[in-house]
Amino acid sequence: MSDVEELVALPGTVRARTPEETWAHVAGHLPEFGITRVADLTGLDCIGLPVFTAIRPASLTLSASQGKGATPLLAKLSAVMEAIELWHVEQPLPIVVYGLAAEVAPDCPLAALPQTVPYPDQALARMRWEWTAGTAVVSREKVLLPVDLVRRRAQRPAWAPDVWRATSTGLACGNTRDEALLHALFEVAERDVLYRDGQCGGQERTLIEPGTVEDPYGREVVGRLEAAGMSLEIALVDGPYELPVCLAYLWSEDYPVVFAGGGCHSSPEIALTRAVTEAAQSRLAAIAGTRDDLPSDPGSFDAHPFRPAPASGLAPWPQATARFAPVGGTFTDQARAMACRIAHVTGHEPVALDLSATDGLVHAVQVICPGTHSRIRRSMPR
Repeated sequence: MSDVEELVALPGTVRARTPEETWAHVAGHLPEFGITRVADLTGLDCIGLPVFTAIRPASLTLSASQGKGATPLLAKLSAVMEAIELWHVEQPLPIVVYGLAAEVAPDCPLAALPQTVPYPDQALARMRWEWTAGTAVVSREKVLLPVDLVRRRAQRPAWAPDVWRATSTGLACGNTRDEALLHALFEVAERDVLYRDGQCGGQERTLIEPGTVEDPYGREVVGRLEAAGMSLEIALVDGPYELPVCLAYLWSEDYPVVFAGGGCHSSPEIALTRAVTEAAQSRLAAIAGTRDDLPSDPGSFDAHPFRPAPASGLAPWPQATARFAPVGGTFTDQARAMACRIAHVTGHEPVALDLSATDGLVHAVQVICPGTHSRIRRSMPR
């Protein structure tokens, strides 16, 4: 299957194929990825935004994957693609070599990779790891990386030092490799910006007046939340990538827990609706209670009293986003430009690990971006 360069604009996202084409392509192959059930969770909440879950009982990571979207089909695809991402990252990666970084990958920026705890350079230099090969996104050069940046603890050999923190940041699935790659890079930028914002106590946020959102789908999402009696807070978060990154918080009296969501995209409207719908999805995931990593104690959730920001201090959405210029080009063009932005900020070129064959049903990648960060805690402090 060759990569498709056509961009299909959809409410809340941009893809390489229509939802109907994508579903027809993958629906008959769900058992191959361990998916035994796809369920509609929408009716468990009063909001009405479509949320689905895909179940993989034999999963080595999470057995329940949630997905949201503007329509039930988009939400179903979102959940299925999330599950397929995890299936791919659970498969063994090819081991190219085993040895010291100084011997097999002297240019690998070990200190800039995510670690479980900070290790001195001298300690890292004395450790041996299994290495796999990735591809630098811009230069296309072969790059060796420690396999444990992707391999979960449960899959590691008993003797492996627990140095690298494997997360789902930069893990994405798509109709084409470059579609998946672009969405992975957006996620890396989003989580790095929100990490930086958290480190400075939220000082990079501009609070937005929800009623000023002009995008039709954005207005629909905000309207559904207001009709359901939700308190909504939206923020545009400044970062070094010069891209719109949004953060959203939901709270209601019927379930007095603060739920958060984040989003990044070259389109401010897509970044906004991703953040808001992710917050709604998190709320529904807690209501359904099927996600493996949810705390069983309700007191573990962020249940602080929700005090909305004064309306007089909120910025209009059109003015807050006016500085972001429209971005054109194919998925290939945009992924390359996004990788260049990240490399300019961090000083390190992003590296893509291809988790699926080029002729596979879907394309899965995990992007490793040395010098970027993501939060360790599940919650996003408000």
